[in-house]
Amino acid sequence: MQANDYLMKKWCFGTGRGKVEAKMGNTGELETYFTYPKYRTIVLKVEKATKKGNQWHIEGQQYSSLNAPPKATNLVLVEKKGVYTVKGQKRPFLQIQNPGVMTDEGVPPVGSLITVNKKHAIVTAVGRNELTVFVNNKFEAIKFKPGNIKWHSDKILASAVK
Repeated sequence: MQANDYLMKKWCFGTGRGKVEAKMGNTGELETYFTYPKYRTIVLKVEKATKKGNQWHIEGQQYSSLNAPPKATNLVLVEKKGVYTVKGQKRPFLQIQNPGVMTDEGVPPVGSLITVNKKHAIVTAVGRNELTVFVNNKFEAIKFKPGNIKWHSDKILASAVK
């Protein structure tokens, strides 16, 4: 890990409601809704990193909102199996490869949220017809055809890269 690397933490915490599925409401009228995943994203831009054993002492900027400015933060991350955990936090940070690079038409960008076998997965690297995703607490390589995958882009990562 070095300066100008990006670490990202993203998780789904339920489903929200929007309009499109038909249901009977309290008043007896037919209402329409659709559900979509709600997720939270935290992006850490590394400014200084020092390694001591399997621990990384990180100084950087933490982005968690589109409107708020980034916060300066100091973290001690423990590296285990390619992910970086913080003591006392459930979700690990993932190292993102080449964020902000435009991908081909129909290919999900790095940092986007996709569904793999009915599980949410985070795209960590994009290759030619292959994605590296983090799903079920491990990294998997997935082969795909461009245009066959639906995704939710991450605006917080895009704003951190600018």
